[in-house]
Amino acid sequence: MAERRGGSVDFFGPPTRLRLAAANPEPFRAARGAHWPEGERAARRGARPSLRPGRDAAATRLRLDPLTPPGDYTVMLELADGGEREAHVVVEARPRLRVSPSGLRLEGAPGGAASARLLVENRGNVGVTIGDALVTGVFDDDGIETALASTYRLDTDDVNRIVGHVFARLRDAHGGLLRLRVTEGAGEIAPGERRMLALETTLSSKLRRGHGYHGVLEIGQHGIAVELRIAGTKEDTHQEGTAR
Repeated sequence: MAERRGGSVDFFGPPTRLRLAAANPEPFRAARGAHWPEGERAARRGARPSLRPGRDAAATRLRLDPLTPPGDYTVMLELADGGEREAHVVVEARPRLRVSPSGLRLEGAPGGAASARLLVENRGNVGVTIGDALVTGVFDDDGIETALASTYRLDTDDVNRIVGHVFARLRDAHGGLLRLRVTEGAGEIAPGERRMLALETTLSSKLRRGHGYHGVLEIGQHGIAVELRIAGTKEDTHQEGTAR
């Protein structure tokens, strides 16, 4: 039976990037591998810990299964002389989602309905909750360029007027809030689980025909790019404005 030596070496971080946190890393220099002790609860996952020695002892890293839940664990370090020693490991929460397609794309007319589906996979080690409603702001793709172009045409050197004009045009380019209803797939997604989300929305009647809008939707600390295409042409928007 391999000898167990006194002392412990602490690792801290997300499960796949646990860094050595011991005040004195030198005793760790002799470590060559790692395994779960008999009876350790994380061993039920069947994934063996892997040790990556660094150029010096302080750079040594430990890797566990990506789905290892947050908490305290004990890992046995395998020493060069055949002995073993315990290491105290603290695993942090690491929310991580994978979304397919990589962005959310919606198309429709002002005031009309739009829908999309997203496949969400939880690759982190904590559950992620998807609410019944998701909200993000959207901005006209041409908003900044249009605001600057109209400012260049101003016949004034008044700084206050110029700055005020820029911000007014930028505000005009804001498309408001995009409110999405999660009609399928709401609830908690467990680590390792995949789920299809069905999303529906009613587009704001203030969105401009023929324009594109963009935003970022946050789901479980994961940012998803949003692309919104409004049916019609930019000439339609101009004619509607003239008619008013």
